[in-house]
Amino acid sequence: MFKKIVSLVVVFTMLFSMTISVSFAKGWDKEKKWKEEKFFKKINAVMLRNKVFDDLEDYPWARKAIEKMAKKGLIKGYGGGIYAPRKPVTNLETIIMCLRIMGWQDQAKLVKALPKKYRGKKVGEWAKGYIKVAYEKGILDDVDMMYFNPQGPAKRHQVAKYVIRAIGYEEEALKHMKDELPFIDAPAVPLGSVGYIYLANELGLMKGDPQKRFNPMGTMTRAEMAVLFSRLDDKVDSNVDDKEIIGVVDGIYERNLALRIDGELRFFIVDENAIIYDAEKRIDLSDIKKGYKVKVELQNGKVVYIEVLKNRDFVQKIITRYTGQVKEISKVEPRRIAIKVKQMLAIFDVLKGAKVKFKGEEGRFEDINIGDTITVIVDKQNRIREIFVHREGVGIVDQEKIDDVEEIDEIDEHEQEMDQKEEYEIEGFLTAINENSIEVTVSKEVYEFDVDKDVKIKIEDEEADLTDLVEGMEVEVKIEDGKVKSIKAEELKSEIEGKIIAITNYDSGIKLTIQTDNEEYEYMISEDVEIEADEEDDITIDDLEVGLEGEFKIVNNLIVKISIED
Repeated sequence: MFKKIVSLVVVFTMLFSMTISVSFAKGWDKEKKWKEEKFFKKINAVMLRNKVFDDLEDYPWARKAIEKMAKKGLIKGYGGGIYAPRKPVTNLETIIMCLRIMGWQDQAKLVKALPKKYRGKKVGEWAKGYIKVAYEKGILDDVDMMYFNPQGPAKRHQVAKYVIRAIGYEEEALKHMKDELPFIDAPAVPLGSVGYIYLANELGLMKGDPQKRFNPMGTMTRAEMAVLFSRLDDKVDSNVDDKEIIGVVDGIYERNLALRIDGELRFFIVDENAIIYDAEKRIDLSDIKKGYKVKVELQNGKVVYIEVLKNRDFVQKIITRYTGQVKEISKVEPRRIAIKVKQMLAIFDVLKGAKVKFKGEEGRFEDINIGDTITVIVDKQNRIREIFVHREGVGIVDQEKIDDVEEIDEIDEHEQEMDQKEEYEIEGFLTAINENSIEVTVSKEVYEFDVDKDVKIKIEDEEADLTDLVEGMEVEVKIEDGKVKSIKAEELKSEIEGKIIAITNYDSGIKLTIQTDNEEYEYMISEDVEIEADEEDDITIDDLEVGLEGEFKIVNNLIVKISIED
């Protein structure tokens, strides 16, 4: 039996109705002072002129979507500032966009073979993995395997089908195959596409023109594609959004942006080529005021895109992720599970047929235990579609229950291909560092690799050792014969402002405990730390004491710079 649990709606209402009022960091509004308005106009006049592409002048209705998706790395141009917004989108391009939005592109890059059933037109070697993963994810079906034309122009009714399948709503679309469509050209819609178009319109993804025409047999241009997938990106919570942050502006100093996020003050550097939008209008950094709610996109640790959010900008997600600890679970119908997400307890129904995955293997709902940390993928009705359990499985495949051995073999084929390949590269986030192995998360999948004893490691192009790596780093890993031969990693960088409340000496060095407004942080001090203070020429680690306030720059979990304030 489930105990009484606060509903999600009530919890979210309480969270969003709370107001946190915290003064901006002392060093920002007093010691450093704000620069004059002329300075902001000078640097931001350049930012306002920033162009991602040079051929968007005739497409003001699509410009924001194109620039946003380009900054997120989800759409590409042709070089030389060319996006070609009028060019028709191909079937293959549509499939690739679906995989990117859902966070499955890295999986596709690992695969080099087409599905065994594929009989469609010729596919370039580089694109075979996209076809394979699209088939595994249900975006392409058996009919597509027979007739798919990668370079053929994508018709609008086909695009609707691919998108609805990608977000896992095909079963719901099939229920609407006989429904009436609100378009004057509905009779032109192929019978097998009615439900997909109905749902794409219902979810606000694809709409008709002002004359209420859907144009199902027409092709989609690259400008239209950007708008469609920008809408989809807003409505789908996937791992491609891990570098997307929403917060409230607490202050701006030069190119530094301070955001209040869940009560914590965080600092970001705004790239000089950043694009900034308020609704459909491009604005300057100086136009952003304290108290604005913004969404920012990070690339290489810098803010490359900022969007001012208004209350009207609330978008209902059609796919949402939650990560938390299992507190209650009912393994009999109707199956339900309750998890603690931050400070709230949330209860979800589990859809029949929901997929369960442990680290590296398929699993069963029955093998989930109270206390497990899980990530759930839920639909717009808060029903769980997928569950990822953050631990090893328990040997769960029961051969007596397998009706189709070939189908089960295909489930593991991706991992088998990885094992069999002599040489390949992956990009992801470092999840764990063991004595002789590492774990890397790629598109929600966790892979463990043995590390070669002669592995070559570089952090920001500097040679490093395995012990220099830090969990959470973004890495590019090269594997040969099943072992990691090289690792390229990006540094983890952050800044906090607070007060030293404890100094602890160890044989390995000195650790500072720093208190901010709402949190306490502990970091070791780098041997090469840079320390500066107002009106002090020579200050060393020995001069640090409890009670001092300042700014602390952290790189790879080590304090590398301390700026003490009076």
